[in-house]
Amino acid sequence: MVIRGYASSDTPREAVLVFLDMKRRGVRPNKLTFPFLVKACAESFALEEGKQIHVEVVKCGLACDVYVNNNLVHFYWSCKKVMDAHKVFNEMGERSVVSWNAMITACVESCWLGDAIGYFVKMMDFVFEPDETTMVVVLFAGIKLGNLSLEKWIHSQMIERGMVLNYQLGTALVDMYTKCGAVGYARLVFNTMKERNVWT
Repeated sequence: MVIRGYASSDTPREAVLVFLDMKRRGVRPNKLTFPFLVKACAESFALEEGKQIHVEVVKCGLACDVYVNNNLVHFYWSCKKVMDAHKVFNEMGERSVVSWNAMITACVESCWLGDAIGYFVKMMDFVFEPDETTMVVVLFAGIKLGNLSLEKWIHSQMIERGMVLNYQLGTALVDMYTKCGAVGYARLVFNTMKERNVWT
């Protein structure tokens, strides 16, 4: 409970210090503790401690736990170790939409935009349905790439899935088309949005 509290606080580094103290005393975290420890390492950019926790995850037989692995993917890309995030993701025996979102986000945040689109395609190939988070991140990749054909394809994936253009998705689409110079498409999207805010 102490680790969980610190991991969600303004001082996540304290969770790491509690872990190191536990380790010195020969106490191992359990399945419920590891995700919070990994989150704390991501929040405090504690790369070395996070790697130690990853080793403990393997020792405790939790290398196949999807929730722990999702947090590990997030941890590694937070620490700018995208190849390690790739490795964790590619070795996952079980994945969820959150897993795919974490990996796609890692690629976009690291400007590996082609990889981000590649993972998005693989996600659908593996019959995982993209959610709103997926689409916002992929739309951001589209903005950075500035490729109108790709942008139209991303938009078509949303239409095929019957996604409602709320303010978050609609704003991202309008932004994407506007930055590519496709003002006509941006206007069409704006006119079909179910929700709007001051930014649109």
